Amino acid sequence: MKRVALTYFLVLFLLQACKFGGSDNAPSAAWEMRPPKGVVCDTVSIDTMDLKNPFITYDRTTDSYCMTADGGLVWVSDDLRTWRGPYDVLRYDTASWLGSSPVITSPEIHEFKGRYYFMATFEVKEGGVTKRSCSTLVADSLHGPYRTIDAKSHLLDKAETAAHPTFCKDYLGAGFMAYSRQSEKSGDAAVQIVMYSDDLGRRLGEAYKMMIASDVPWSHTVREGGKEPSPVLESPCLFDCGEESMGMLFTACNGAEKAVGVAYSETGTLNGPWIAEEKPLLEGVSGAAMFNDYDGTLVMVVSKDTLIGGVERSVPQLIKCDSQFEKLQIKGHYKF
Repeated sequence: MKRVALTYFLVLFLLQACKFGGSDNAPSAAWEMRPPKGVVCDTVSIDTMDLKNPFITYDRTTDSYCMTADGGLVWVSDDLRTWRGPYDVLRYDTASWLGSSPVITSPEIHEFKGRYYFMATFEVKEGGVTKRSCSTLVADSLHGPYRTIDAKSHLLDKAETAAHPTFCKDYLGAGFMAYSRQSEKSGDAAVQIVMYSDDLGRRLGEAYKMMIASDVPWSHTVREGGKEPSPVLESPCLFDCGEESMGMLFTACNGAEKAVGVAYSETGTLNGPWIAEEKPLLEGVSGAAMFNDYDGTLVMVVSKDTLIGGVERSVPQLIKCDSQFEKLQIKGHYKF
């Protein structure tokens, strides 16, 4: 009788194990980065790539770089000049609100407390209605696999339209997400921020505004009858400027094209108030993000629309920066 009972429980355990192993959100015994189905992995130069909203992370444990962009795929590099990819590293729970085939834009990868977090804008269609919000996936390695933290969690208000998330920490080391929000009532875009739990899986409290588009002196769009405030305020990126100063990059409209601007916190904290500079920092580019390379050099990555062989591409560009003396300094194009 005991032998029969033991056999029953052993079979039941194996069935459950097989069921768990077949889930999209189940951990795998051996993970290997692979390209998407039907795509061939290749090695390409950064100045020939076509990527919108590029974001680069340096991983000291592997002495390598990881770049992601719209679409959510990743490329890896040892020197920032040549990149191998693309790879599909996302294994999110398709039973969550993301569904089976969301449109992924403005992704970023950040390390926090020994784990890696993939933040992005996810656009899904529900009952003929398009919903755009931000979510976070987690992995134990920079190269994935990135999985759902909490399938039932909505990090932001379900009713708001949110995009372009980025990660930042306060002076106590608590994790926050800053993101862009388009106001349905006023039409004045805003950068908002919300505090997260330690696993970045739940929000703590309500989001609050850091800055609105009409606060940017140079930001405007041209319509019939003259200039109007920019409907765009996106791609926030927080960075430190010395010991007691904090800056924020953002993208806004500057007439007919987009430009990257910078704002500084008067208190040196996330609370602000945030005051934008009178003129754009860089014109004709968008989606600025920051990272430190292998020797600690601060580098900005942006995308610039460029004609290559008669075809327009969004080419990633690397710009060397310095932020040690309260204001961000542009030092020129990054030299490999």
